Amino acid sequence: MRDVMKPILAVLALVATSLTLATSATPASADTAPTDPDLPTTVSADVLPTVQINGVAWKQVIVGDIVYVGGNFTSARPAGAAAGTSESARSHMLAYRLSTGALITGFAPKFNGQVKDMALSPDKSTLYVAGSFTQVDGLNRYRAAAIDLATRKVTSFRPIFNSTTNAVAATSSAVFYGGVFTSADNTARTKVAAVKPTDTGTGLLPMNPKVAGGSVNDLVVSSDGTKIVIGGAFTSVNGSSNPGYGLARLAVSSGSSLALPVNSEIRNGGTEAAILSLESDGTSFYGTGYDYGSGGNSEGSFKADWATGKLTWLEDCHGDTYAVWPTASVVYQASHKHGCDTSGGFPETKPRAWYHSTATTQDVRGTNIADDKYGYPDHPGTPRPEFLEWYPKWTNGTFTSAKQSTWTVTANAKYVLYGGEFLKVNGVAQQGLVRFAVKDIAPNKVGPTLKGAKWALTGSSPSAGKATLKWPGNPDKDNATVTYKLYRGSIDSTPIKTVKVTAPFWKHTAMTFTDTGRASGSSQKYKIEAVDPLGNVSRSDWVTVTIK
Repeated sequence: MRDVMKPILAVLALVATSLTLATSATPASADTAPTDPDLPTTVSADVLPTVQINGVAWKQVIVGDIVYVGGNFTSARPAGAAAGTSESARSHMLAYRLSTGALITGFAPKFNGQVKDMALSPDKSTLYVAGSFTQVDGLNRYRAAAIDLATRKVTSFRPIFNSTTNAVAATSSAVFYGGVFTSADNTARTKVAAVKPTDTGTGLLPMNPKVAGGSVNDLVVSSDGTKIVIGGAFTSVNGSSNPGYGLARLAVSSGSSLALPVNSEIRNGGTEAAILSLESDGTSFYGTGYDYGSGGNSEGSFKADWATGKLTWLEDCHGDTYAVWPTASVVYQASHKHGCDTSGGFPETKPRAWYHSTATTQDVRGTNIADDKYGYPDHPGTPRPEFLEWYPKWTNGTFTSAKQSTWTVTANAKYVLYGGEFLKVNGVAQQGLVRFAVKDIAPNKVGPTLKGAKWALTGSSPSAGKATLKWPGNPDKDNATVTYKLYRGSIDSTPIKTVKVTAPFWKHTAMTFTDTGRASGSSQKYKIEAVDPLGNVSRSDWVTVTIK
């Protein structure tokens, strides 16, 4: 990522067009009310009230109506409460109600160091934890622990790692850890290890791949439990750098390397690039990465096939992507993307604009093109998904030295949850945690972005009897379709011009309309209105034009 951001592992022109151009054909866009029935529906961009934290959230895990949060924080407070008020002590882990966002008061384990990752056991009874802690509730737990969700107590599970664990995944017969450690249960294991779910310090399993170079940042396990994929900054695994450069697929039984063709296309490793996260939906696995100038070639997200290890698609955006979560039809990303035009998405702008949450289709919708403008690493000719019209607005936090917004994303069939260090979402104070919901249960009150004086309708009279009105495009955060209505004299009158635009936000460009037949010397008032498919309205201020 060639911008002002420091390497992420150190912390863990639009021009006005005429009205006729604005209504010309544009690529289809999906949102909460897509016009194209072949495109999926996203969640709403409405900010749902959620418990807040005073630090950063690294992971959320949904279990029924409970969400477990791990990170680096020491207190929680209700939605709407200002920092320092109504605080409840929480030591790097908390739980809240998915349906309400309210803090669960009876769950407050005390970790003496941050929680980096969590994984649910297949029977959903146990929450396995990874991080930099050495004690939980006063008991020695060296960077690995487990919480019994029924009793809310720490279990006897206590494998011993000599340094930080960044990632954890679980099956019924094994718990996998990745990180920066060099020993597990007092036995040599470099950055990847597997232990028994009953490990009390003597449950180490034989898997022992040789990981060289940087750390392991994340890992996922196949649905049959026989394979894992690891991702990170490492540069070789079992002596191989392809596969093995930032990505590797391993046999659980032996730790031996398996074919991974996607690693020929996605190459992130070393001191200035890495794979940052991995997720799995059983048939595919997904990854994200960053590149700070050398050593890597991907900052977006990708999808690959578990059966073959082959690339399904990649979105070739620029701007580090920290996390990804697949739902049945939509894939959500947490990032600070600033240019996605090589993948059919929004362009780079000056000054640069940042987008901390995005959504794409699950399936392939096009082909990536070369980056001939900025010289970023690119992937021309590879398959890509389609970006969907879902762009909440985030306010960066300052808890980490990276000063970012979103770091993690999790979802189920009804909700999408983001966590990180953000301070506001869509201008609403909501620190560190937030929920979004599908249209059927969301308020659906997010309308076109600009209103009042911030939506600058201008008017002039270029010649006798005419008034020319100009206004910027006014896109919506979760709808591609906006209907523009221009009024003269009264908002209760019939619009003198109506135009419906279905386009990505960056193609809602400026529009012009000339009102004719006005009496010379008269004063005419005009107002422009933007309406989304759910009836949310934004209006400009009135502008008065004196007719020549």
